[in-house]
Order: sequence, then structure tokens, then C-alpha cells
Amino acid sequence: MSINSKKRRDSKKAKAKRSSTPLLPPALYQLNRFRKDYIKSWGVNSKGHLDQGHYGWMAERLVGYPRTLEIGCGVGHSTLALLKQGHTVVCIEENPHCIAATQRLVSESGYSVAVIARETPKSLDDNAYRLIYKDIGSVPQADCLLIEGDALNDPKLEAWLEQQPKFDSVACWLLGTHDARGHNIAVDLASMPTPREHRIFVQNNVYEVADRVLRSGGILTVIDRAETPSNEALVTKVMDHHREQASVTSLVVKTVDHTPHVESEAQGAMRMLFTPGEDTPPDLTAETLPDFSLCSTTSVKP
Repeated sequence: MSINSKKRRDSKKAKAKRSSTPLLPPALYQLNRFRKDYIKSWGVNSKGHLDQGHYGWMAERLVGYPRTLEIGCGVGHSTLALLKQGHTVVCIEENPHCIAATQRLVSESGYSVAVIARETPKSLDDNAYRLIYKDIGSVPQADCLLIEGDALNDPKLEAWLEQQPKFDSVACWLLGTHDARGHNIAVDLASMPTPREHRIFVQNNVYEVADRVLRSGGILTVIDRAETPSNEALVTKVMDHHREQASVTSLVVKTVDHTPHVESEAQGAMRMLFTPGEDTPPDLTAETLPDFSLCSTTSVKP
């Protein structure tokens, strides 16, 4: 058989397979598409963070706190940085494409990894869906455990976490989400109209979860892109924001740290937009935007 004949045969087989595959409902098709778009773009940004040494810097915040609950894994560089530092990691991730990428990276780096697949997406109409999560049950021993779940609204996950041995640390780093997130009925768009509000709501819930799953003396680190806390007033501003988030918990906000951040200009990278807050000056322009860094805030469980 000639090469061209083989190509035509393979093309026909692929076309037949596509035509026999059931079409996803519009809401679930969009969910899958935007999840894939997210990991493709975040992969570009993540390389920028890797090249700038950010993942090693983030992992250093947790030296001495080896059993870690990680909120979101991206493409796996943060998880791998923790593993290289000697941590065991339980990671919660909503996007199964992120889980697959992290599983591949961690495995190729020589660490054992187990995946707990839990979600069943259900279409409600053309623009809305629900993610139904099953119970977790018993899990295998591994250096890294990747669990499909939602850090914002997943009661079964939270109940399971509370039944586990207490964690030494919780890492909530560089939160992001895909464009179909707002079509999940678990997300209240009226309260979370922009990525900034979504990030804050997730962080709020992480504070509450951390309060229940951390051991005494354990720590929560929240790392985000923010205005560089270059003076005492700005440090106080960051700490006050996190003190408000921690106010419904027993956690005590202790330190703020930062490292330089240069936004990726590579093709396909996500553009990190500045979202004005309530205290943003009304006359702020593109030319007067503040300098940004990666800011780390550490809170301690008494």
C-alpha cells in the first residue's frame, strides 16, 4: 500500500469515528473547549513563571511543612516543586486536563501519583451545567494524589479532607479559571462577575477549609499577583485584606513576602489584566499602573 493510500484510509477511519461519536450538549462542549483553552494558555504563562524561578520560590514558603494540600495544580510545575522539596501532596483541581498534564509531569519526574476521577458533567440547558462529584472513599498511597474537585463548592470533598490526618500546610497559589466557569450553576455570577471576585471567593473558602484541616502550628500560604508591597503602608494593606478573609477562622495572618514578576509576552500567553478594586484611584491610567510582584501571605493555625 502506498503512503498516499494509507493516508486516505486513515483519514476515512478518523472521519467515520468522528461521525459515530455522540455530540456533546452545547454547555458541555463549551466546558471541554474552554478547559482545553485554559491549559494551553496557562502552559505558556507557567513556563514564564518557571523561567523566573517562581515555583522554587513558592515552595520555599513551605519548608518544614511537608504534608501539603494544594489548591489547583495548573500544568504541574508547582506540584513538582513541592515534591522535589520532599513534600507529599494532595491536590484539588477542577480541570481534568490540568490533572492529566500534572500526572504526566510528576510521573516523568520519577514520583508516584494517583488520580481520583470524580466528576460527571450534566447539561442543564445550552448555557448551564452542573458538575456532580461522587464520594472519594479510600485512596492509594502515592507521593502525589490528584483529586477532581471544586475548591469553591464541593461538600463531599471537604468532608473527606476533614477525615484525613491533619495537614502541615495548605498552598493556594496563582488561582485561575477557564471561561466556562461562570456557566457552572455552583458559581454565583452576580457575586463573582470577574476573575478577581472569583479568586477572592475561592480564597475565602480556602481560609475556612484550611482552618478545619490544618494541624496546630500549620500554615496557609496564599500567593497572587498584586501591587508590589514596597513600603509599610502597602504591606499593611495586603495584611488587612487577608485579615478580613481570615476573620471568620482561627488563622492568624503573620507575614507578607514578594518576588519580582515579569508578565509573559510569549505568543498564546494569558494577559494578566488589572481589575480595579474599591480603593483604586479613579484617575488611574495605563501609564500609572502600579508595579506588580508575586505576593505571598502566610497565616498560621494556632
